Amino acid sequence: MGQNLQAIRLIGFVRHSLTEIYEKGAAIMTSGFGFNRLKASKACGIRCLIVFVLILVCFCFAPAVVLAEGIAAPEKIILTWSENPATTQTITWLTPVEHANIVQYIEAAGYNGDFSAARQADAVTAPFADSNNYRCTATLSGLQPDTQYMYRVGSDGSWSEVLSFKTSADTEAFSFLYLGDVQEGYAEWECMLEKVYNENPHIKFALLGGDLTNDDDDYIEWEEFLGAATGLFSKIPIMPAKGNHDGELFFEFFTLPDTGPYDVVGTRFYSFDYGDAHFVVLDTSNVINDTVKQWLRQDLQNTAKKWKFAVFHYPAYQSFDDNKTIDDALREHWVPILEQNQVDMVFVGHQHVYMRTHPIFEGKVAANSYGIVYVMGNSGSKFYSAGSGFPYIATEETGSNYQLIELKNDVLTLTSRKADGELIESYTLTKGPFESDPHYQVTADEADTDYIPGLTPEGIYNMTVKTDISGFKYVRVVITCQAAHDGEETVVFSHLRNGRQLQVNSTRADFDQADTAQAGFNVETGDVIKIYVVDELTNADNHNPVILQN
Repeated sequence: MGQNLQAIRLIGFVRHSLTEIYEKGAAIMTSGFGFNRLKASKACGIRCLIVFVLILVCFCFAPAVVLAEGIAAPEKIILTWSENPATTQTITWLTPVEHANIVQYIEAAGYNGDFSAARQADAVTAPFADSNNYRCTATLSGLQPDTQYMYRVGSDGSWSEVLSFKTSADTEAFSFLYLGDVQEGYAEWECMLEKVYNENPHIKFALLGGDLTNDDDDYIEWEEFLGAATGLFSKIPIMPAKGNHDGELFFEFFTLPDTGPYDVVGTRFYSFDYGDAHFVVLDTSNVINDTVKQWLRQDLQNTAKKWKFAVFHYPAYQSFDDNKTIDDALREHWVPILEQNQVDMVFVGHQHVYMRTHPIFEGKVAANSYGIVYVMGNSGSKFYSAGSGFPYIATEETGSNYQLIELKNDVLTLTSRKADGELIESYTLTKGPFESDPHYQVTADEADTDYIPGLTPEGIYNMTVKTDISGFKYVRVVITCQAAHDGEETVVFSHLRNGRQLQVNSTRADFDQADTAQAGFNVETGDVIKIYVVDELTNADNHNPVILQN
């Protein structure tokens, strides 16, 4: 950029000099004869020689972009992932140049200040909305995990500044950023992003909960959002959910994983992994679709990652009642699937406040047991008043805010701050079984291949019916005694579909001696069978069964 400015100034000086020569030469020629005319002729000759030298300098040193009528360098550069974050990186940018757009990239360890030894990838280029810019995107592949790369985008004579990114690592310890609705206040948002990254340079990527702009059909507003975003998100990837204010330009700009259901047109669902965590990003413009629910169920069942997160725009549990029914649909259609697959935390937006819930399971606050924590963020300058104090709300705050999430082994730490950095709260979630009497251990019978075994954080064993399995099926488990218990015990089998209990079956025996139990149910794909080992089942009002498994 510095060379461009120098060249522009130099050409301006040349133009000014030519104008000055013409004007002064003409004045001299018309005001005198003889000796004065000779002096003027010599003066003009000297000036012309100087001008010739200046023009020669311009052609030798001015970048081609300047001589081609001042073509601007690429800008609004955004990183996302569309494939494996460990070995690929997707880069998207806007430029007025239609042809020959490429990415040059090289490992930071081998970068010596130029890109002569760099690899390069061609970009796919297309007009962006009704603007004068083209949208370019390229996915770099074959990268090394946990490696820093230097890169630049553009073409000869029109390069961006030199930037960098780092591929993901296979790790249990990392941090990421969550940002709720932006929608307006881009200058303030950009300042907040700069502050967040300066204070937290270790964050690996950001999740965005939708409503990037207020009017998605306005490409000028969209370019304002991208201009504010590029300072941070040309360094770390951003993975957005689609909000109700996000329309066609969301699809037109972002390149995201092509992992969602293919026959749900006009929506965006996808998932990705980072380290030991799985992230599923959902589009709340289509909640009740059976294809979406089947995809969500299979996506969560197919991951073996320790941590599971979901991101979507409309909240399943609101800060205040907005008299809409989307929250009802979410609790009916998506929440049971999230709960059955032990999702840890859900990030939402839309209501323009900060809110964190207590852990919630089956519509109730879960004390000392598994439940999903819902976090509502609001990173833009538009905000509403605090809600109406629903019993599931743990913390609430108005204004612009952001959330930092740190994962380390079995502990998640959520730190929420206002835009100016003031602490709202710090919340810790511990992963793993809750303590109980370690009398019995439940495991799947190896011969039972119709189910996927799982474990809730509080230690309750469950079996999920595999894809394409239906009809009357037995579920069989092995009971291993770890500490003697007097008398007989009961193994309870609870059959659930979409979070609703359909049937309960039980087997009673002395499981210090017996080692297997089974029950039969009429099942469908995705049904869950929870298995409890308890001391006694009774209808007595003054007795609750004690869970004896670990």
